[in-house]
Amino acid sequence: MKAIIVGLGGRGRGWLRDCRANPDVEVVACVEPFAPNKERAIKEFNVPKEQLYDTLNAALKHVKPDFVVDVTPPAQHESVAMTAIENKIHILGEKPLSDNYEAAKRVVAAGKKAGVKHMITQNYRYAGLPRTTARLLKEGVIGPVAQIDASLYVPWADAPGSHYVTEPYMFLTDMGIHHFDMMRYMIEGEPVSATALTWNLPWGWHKGDACQLILFRFSNGVIGTHRGVGCTVGHVPAGHNGEWRIEGPQGTLTWEGSDLYHSHSHRAEKKIREKVKLDENETTGGPPALLKEFLKALKENRQPECNAADNLKSMAMVFAAVKSAKEKREVQVSEL
Repeated sequence: MKAIIVGLGGRGRGWLRDCRANPDVEVVACVEPFAPNKERAIKEFNVPKEQLYDTLNAALKHVKPDFVVDVTPPAQHESVAMTAIENKIHILGEKPLSDNYEAAKRVVAAGKKAGVKHMITQNYRYAGLPRTTARLLKEGVIGPVAQIDASLYVPWADAPGSHYVTEPYMFLTDMGIHHFDMMRYMIEGEPVSATALTWNLPWGWHKGDACQLILFRFSNGVIGTHRGVGCTVGHVPAGHNGEWRIEGPQGTLTWEGSDLYHSHSHRAEKKIREKVKLDENETTGGPPALLKEFLKALKENRQPECNAADNLKSMAMVFAAVKSAKEKREVQVSEL
């Protein structure tokens, strides 16, 4: 299948490598307006100069792809998506779907009307920890889930001058979407409301708040909490995955570093403390797995996992939490 890569920054070059490595994909053009990124693509990635364009519209005058890979900043996602949708071209888009909830809804509605397949790259849910956890929860290993908690401590986005450092609530919106999406995926519940507090630590390097405590209520009665500090300077055993704890009447599942444990320690019942071997199959593996699912969905003429309409529900968690932080109250998703 023919693809156009839109955006050749660091992340875009990664997608260029992944697409080239997939035998079912032919990269027929790249879009990048920034001259240094163009030169780097030519010199380091051997992108033919004649395959480089300043805009997607310019590229589409010369080539007709099956899909575009949108690796532009969040504020540009609506423009890229709408151009692709108008031309009946499928989209594999970097998260978030948009930095604006109304824009995200417009993109979803337009894509649905046009019959375009649109997948958002929620790559965190394609790792072994969430995939294995989701399977165990479906199998009822700990019984009906009542609470899911995530803690994320990272020295996040410490490159001076990037939009991550200068924009408000970026830790919540950029990193939060990964964790919120994994919550939805693992517990199979949809968000009802969010109550959020955000703040900064004295030494933090972000203009916007980089610390947060959020309580989510889900449609299936599950309570979810997310605790984050994006300006820690200490040890980070779990990396960007974070540390998780999922509570059920028959035990608890915990993510400890890169390991998954099942435990049960109530004194009246059999004690359990066992490390669970992570699933390894075609659904794990980050961006290559996302690309594989996307291509498979196109061939089977179905919407892919993490499609834009589904991802809008994870986006709702983000924007409900931001609204709650601003207004200092519980916000219902139905208000958005």
